[in-house]
Amino acid sequence: MMTAANLPNEPLSAAQRTLSHTVSFWFIAATLGQWAFIAFILLFYGGHSLKGEFTALNNKPHITGYVAGDTLGNTQWLMHVFIAAVVTFAGVLQLLPQIRKHWPELHRWNGRVFMLSAVIATLTGFYLTWIRGSQLNLPSALSTSLNGVLIVLFIILAWRSARQRDFVTHRRHALRAYLLVNGVWFLRIGIVPAGLVLAALGQKMDYNSPAFLIVSYASWMLPITLLQLYFIAQASKRVVVVRSVSALFAFLALFTLGGAIAAAMFMWWPYL
Repeated sequence: MMTAANLPNEPLSAAQRTLSHTVSFWFIAATLGQWAFIAFILLFYGGHSLKGEFTALNNKPHITGYVAGDTLGNTQWLMHVFIAAVVTFAGVLQLLPQIRKHWPELHRWNGRVFMLSAVIATLTGFYLTWIRGSQLNLPSALSTSLNGVLIVLFIILAWRSARQRDFVTHRRHALRAYLLVNGVWFLRIGIVPAGLVLAALGQKMDYNSPAFLIVSYASWMLPITLLQLYFIAQASKRVVVVRSVSALFAFLALFTLGGAIAAAMFMWWPYL
């Protein structure tokens, strides 16, 4: 029976349910886009590699792609690409509540795969950026490297809090690591919409332009900032705060889905 004592809690509980639904909507949109990215890696890079057609990998433009005679550089590059598929897939599995609830052992082992893959992807990324010289410019190289440093930091914090059985803190650090690992993916789904907006204004996306650098830094700074807003909304007792964050995530879900579709159409599928 509804009583005066519990009336004030009803709008807050409804708002929290809406928040949960909109964040789930965003996660589904992101997952679809990430799986499209994984499919492209397997079909394009995996297909050509299995056939030994390594020079064909340069059919898709890269900062530094396959270079004949550069065995170490090519190995690091391909390792980075394929590990990206592994860490992306493992990250999605790690966030599924059904796996955590019904298959906790799988969750633990998949978490180890995610953490190890994330560290390997970061270290190979550092090699490619600072030793092989695969960088568009210094500001964007610094952006990806800062992203990489934070990935390693939050992986360590997530591992340590799990060892201490502080699962609330572990979850928060793991979510941060998941978003940071996907910084390159966020960059891709951000570049295409930004490029389309600039094109409508009669301008062209230039990798040395302020617009590209803003998207580059926002690709990892914005997701972890939005995650913090989500944590605040989860703990908030104010309906207006919870509903505002819900509306924001509903918009982000649509933007993410649109950006993922645009990235697939313009950056991935044309090369298959």
